[in-house]
Amino acid sequence: MQLLNERNFFVLWVGQLASIFGNRFSEFAIPLIVLQLTGSPWQAGLVAVCSQVAPLVLAIPAGTWIENKSKKRIAMTAEIVRVFAMTGLVFAVSFDVINVWLMAWTLLIMGAAGVFFRISFNTMVPVIVGRKQLVQAHNYFEGADAISTLSGPALAGLVFATFGIGWTLAIDSVTFLISFIGIMLLQYDEKMKVTKERHSAYKDTVKGLRYLIGNRIQRFITFNHVILNFSTTAVVLTVIIFANQTLELSVVRTGLLLSAAGVGNVAGVFLLSRLNGLSWGFLNGSIMLVSGVGVGLLVVTDSFITAALGMFLFDGALSMGFVVNGAARQAITPDDFLARVGSGGILLSGLVAVGGTLFAGGVSELLSPRVALGVCGLLLMLSTVVSWMVKEIRKPLHEVEPIELAN
Repeated sequence: MQLLNERNFFVLWVGQLASIFGNRFSEFAIPLIVLQLTGSPWQAGLVAVCSQVAPLVLAIPAGTWIENKSKKRIAMTAEIVRVFAMTGLVFAVSFDVINVWLMAWTLLIMGAAGVFFRISFNTMVPVIVGRKQLVQAHNYFEGADAISTLSGPALAGLVFATFGIGWTLAIDSVTFLISFIGIMLLQYDEKMKVTKERHSAYKDTVKGLRYLIGNRIQRFITFNHVILNFSTTAVVLTVIIFANQTLELSVVRTGLLLSAAGVGNVAGVFLLSRLNGLSWGFLNGSIMLVSGVGVGLLVVTDSFITAALGMFLFDGALSMGFVVNGAARQAITPDDFLARVGSGGILLSGLVAVGGTLFAGGVSELLSPRVALGVCGLLLMLSTVVSWMVKEIRKPLHEVEPIELAN
């Protein structure tokens, strides 16, 4: 609990907890709204993609631009934009003018604001907590995700069924405001790099992106980043479709199924804190293996209980994978390139998320949700094999140092 006793980290963590909690409401509600309006998994996927388009266009220039700006101010502005965007969608529901196009444009705006927030936030974390505490910090953030995933979908299903769409989305809007307040309350010395030399933005960006593939360790992290983001995006949307159209669960039971992932997430956070001394490669491979087994249970079951167990294993292990990979990326990246490497990671996440979302919607409609889940399970198993083969990652994460690239 040491980090949570530090004021700056505590307010940062509370803001993230609120924001992630709210996201669970909109992530749950919006695909169901589209399914109610159209009955099409493919259209549900297309609408969800709109939140992932902005990173493809903005991530790289945003990372270079943010590097010499106030990260705190940019993060606050981004959160206010998201408050107004989601509030507009709430009003559209209230006045019964909601439609697929309006949801698509709202998600596009929120995705753009999210790019600036995530780059700024990720750049602030190493400065606030220090490099030696990165694994602990990421584990706490994953804990916020765990709490949100545990309680968010179940509550979202209950609110959706009891009070309707508007209240479900309104909760997301309020949580962005709480996140804004958390960032506003931060008090730290925000050191911005000042240089008299004029650099080419293109060359700076290219050099930053080289850290994604500049050596064998970075290439492994990038590969694992792709698998993690594709799997979480594709599986969550596919499970919502699977629960709605294959298992024919009610909205409330669909929420409970997704909350089973949160139970696993909580377990993963507590377990990971006791495994810091293990080899990074062995730990990551074992995590992906368990996650793949969870997806396999989803593929073969028609039972709510077994599906819930599958979600428990899938998301519990995957949450640990995100902590390990995120901490490793920041640990080996020099301070001067954190923003650009972060923006490169967001660009990559955006590309993969678009692919995962379209894959989930398209394969679920053309073939079946079980096929989509099966492919995701195989990808997780592939990551297991690769993790156990890479010799350079056979040491604990806390021993990893920044790596400078040769010019």
